[in-house]
Order: sequence, then C-alpha cells, then structure tokens
Amino acid sequence: MALFLGLLNAFPLVAKPMLLGSHSVWPPYVHSDDSGLSYEIVAAAFARSGETFALEVAPFSRAMRLALNGEIDLIPALWYTRERSKHFLFSDAYLHNELIFISRADQALSFSGLSSLAGRRVCMIRGFAYQNLLSGHPDISVITQLHLTECLRQLDLGRVDGLLADRIAAAYAISHHFQRDTFSLHTQVVASWPLHIGIVKSHPRARQLIAQFNQGLSDIIADGTYQQLRAHFPLIDPGQPNSTQPQ
Repeated sequence: MALFLGLLNAFPLVAKPMLLGSHSVWPPYVHSDDSGLSYEIVAAAFARSGETFALEVAPFSRAMRLALNGEIDLIPALWYTRERSKHFLFSDAYLHNELIFISRADQALSFSGLSSLAGRRVCMIRGFAYQNLLSGHPDISVITQLHLTECLRQLDLGRVDGLLADRIAAAYAISHHFQRDTFSLHTQVVASWPLHIGIVKSHPRARQLIAQFNQGLSDIIADGTYQQLRAHFPLIDPGQPNSTQPQ
C-alpha cells in the first residue's frame, strides 16, 4: 500500500480537460444552466469517448469570437455557411431546424408557401438568418421581435397574422407559455437547416474531436439514447393541437 501511495504522489492522476462550448440562450436547444436539447445531445455524444462537455452562455457573436480566438473548444449549435467553412470544421448533422408557419387556430388562414402570405403581417425573431427568406417578398409586412414568445403573444393578441419559427422551438414555447389549442402549426416546411457542432480549424484537436463526436452521435442513435433525449422535447401534432409527439 505504501508503495502504491508513493507512486500516486510521484505520478499524480491528471484529469482530462473539459471541453468548453459557448452559445446564446436558444430555448429549448440551449438553456442557461447546462441543459437543453443541443447541450444534452452534444454532451451524450462526447461522453462516449470519455469527454466532458460544459457550456458557457454568451451572445452568439461573442461565442463566435471566443471560438475564433481559441478561448473555447466549440460552438455546439451551428448552421453551415460557405463563409463559416473557411474557419470551422463541421460535424455530422445531429438535428434539422425546420421553419414552419404558425397562425391562430380560430382563423381560417390557408398557407401554401411564402407567396400565400402576400398582404399579411408576419412576425419573425430578430437577428436570425432566415429573415433573408422574405427579402424577395416585399408584399409581406415583417414585424420582428427579440424572442419567440413575444411573436406568439403578438399573434395571440391578433396584432400579426402569423409567424415563422423553428418547429421544435415553437412547440416548446407554446407548451410552456400558452394554451396549445390557441395556435395552428402548418405542416409545410418553409426551409430546413442541418444543425452541427463547429470547431475552429486551428484548434489542435479539431479533426480528432469532430471524429469523436460523429462516432459518439452514431453510437447514441444506435442504442436509443438519442431518441430518448429527443422525446424530452415533444412536437405539437399539427392535426391535433392538444397532443404532442416526439420526432
């Protein structure tokens, strides 16, 4: 025993460094307390290779600067763009953000694409890249808000005719802040973006960490862990406003 303790003192155990990511609060993907759908999937995937993941909440622009400056290891929820690919390596997609149209359930509003919203007042979250989708539709009156819940509140009060929002985020916000049968979630997907983790190419372990994440993601999908995590954030069935279902 004395020899064993002596060896421990001579060669102390070194804990594996924790992986640090950063992102703005984006319910339900990223919350302020190391939780959320993106956090849970990323943490579970990395855990399969013995990595521990922690999240530092910051405005998204600051999170990107932290990554580019080498002060954090990764961005846990990132859309691919050609410009970003100059600096970041992207993982396999672990989710898809689907943009849908939402209207009041008590109003007979038919939606068959953005062109069908001509003359309508449509709310969107300020600062999200999908605002560009409406640049070719000047006949749509766009009202922006800082938060999805405020867009939903404006719709509930009849101040806008509808809103465009991510399907999972909308289901979460409605389920937690409103009566589910107040709104109609239209089935047509306006646009869809794969969601990845991003690691700056200059990170010394960039390729290794991307490979570890991809393998871990494959493992948690294969053994059902991924599906269990997704089930914590159920969708609202467009056909039955009062029910939810995992995707």
